[in-house]
Amino acid sequence: MFRIYKRAIGDVEPFEYLPGSEELTAGSAAKLASGKLAKCGAAEKPACIVAGVKREDGDYPVIRALPTTIFETEASDAVAADKVGTTLQLNETADGVTTAAGGPFTVTWADGGTLVRGYFEPAAASV
Repeated sequence: MFRIYKRAIGDVEPFEYLPGSEELTAGSAAKLASGKLAKCGAAEKPACIVAGVKREDGDYPVIRALPTTIFETEASDAVAADKVGTTLQLNETADGVTTAAGGPFTVTWADGGTLVRGYFEPAAASV
């Protein structure tokens, strides 16, 4: 699960409510596909992070995945401290990262365990 660790700016972006094309879990990374939220693939940059459960109208509360927001999550295996500055891929459920390089999550903190912190570069398509 991607959790907000800190923000680099004082302003807090509001929740947005967007329709989903599939079942998404809170804390997972989502992209926009045909105007609806969908789970991100391993190397896809998320447009947002799902912030709660689907409402009755089919919309999910989301926050934008901005490079000014540092997220904390679990990795599939230990991430060495020397991996700071590298990018990692998303896991199969898009709610954490793997140790495979070349993904959308840039590591800003790791201490050799599975807990990591980092940010996402903006996705090509805006919300």
